[in-house]
Amino acid sequence: MEKLQQDPANRLETRNLTVRYGGRTILDHISADFQCGTMTAVIGSNGVGKTTYLKAIAGLIRTEGKVEFCENGERRYRRKEIAYVPQLGALQTRLTVFEMVLLGMVGSLKWHVRKEQLDQVYQVLEDLGITAIADQPFHTLSGGQKQLVSMAQSFIGRPRVLLLDEPTSALDLRHQLIVMDLAQRYTREQNAVTVFVVHDLMLASRYGEYMVVLHDGKVFAQDKAANILNRELIETVYAVSSRVMGLPEGYQIVLPIRPLSEQERLQSGKGKE
Repeated sequence: MEKLQQDPANRLETRNLTVRYGGRTILDHISADFQCGTMTAVIGSNGVGKTTYLKAIAGLIRTEGKVEFCENGERRYRRKEIAYVPQLGALQTRLTVFEMVLLGMVGSLKWHVRKEQLDQVYQVLEDLGITAIADQPFHTLSGGQKQLVSMAQSFIGRPRVLLLDEPTSALDLRHQLIVMDLAQRYTREQNAVTVFVVHDLMLASRYGEYMVVLHDGKVFAQDKAANILNRELIETVYAVSSRVMGLPEGYQIVLPIRPLSEQERLQSGKGKE
């Protein structure tokens, strides 16, 4: 399948990442490049290892292979330069919004916090438009507000790599766009690498300049989204018949029609071998 051309520009590299659980291989020698200043969507069917891939990049699980950030001729891996934003969960902490964001900066809440640190928290809250809820307990917020706070907590450390695991799940259309617009703005302004997992293929195409498609534990395709998001890929990866239409804005609309029958699914898979 399609592969990204090697680019000497600043980027995040994963090389032969392999993850095994209990003798089962979840990810099998995953290699991909993620360019600075761009967003990449990781897509694929349920259970294919998308969340596992983000956790492997973030250093949260044991893995084989290598993850390196290449910048100005230097190769490195620094956990503190990577921010992982998990799926919106049922966190019931009584910390306030301000305390949650401050925690993202200092790692633990202490009695003595410098004024410049407090100022930075206020600035991030203002940038995201959530200063009005700064004193509210996190557990009382709506799903959309919680996601914005999680984004603020990740932004405060100015990470070079931003990993977003289904950042729009359980959000209404307005908040989906708000969250993804914020990620896009951060990526461009900080020249960061942003990798995000979503199930909505139209959101993936809308915000992901690049795509990495996982299938059967391997990279099935990786390239600019406009080059690989097509009917044939959706048939093979999702076993769904669809129509894919390009828009003048440069991204695609995906219209699912029906799930493939078992016979059609097998024929589609054989056609790609």
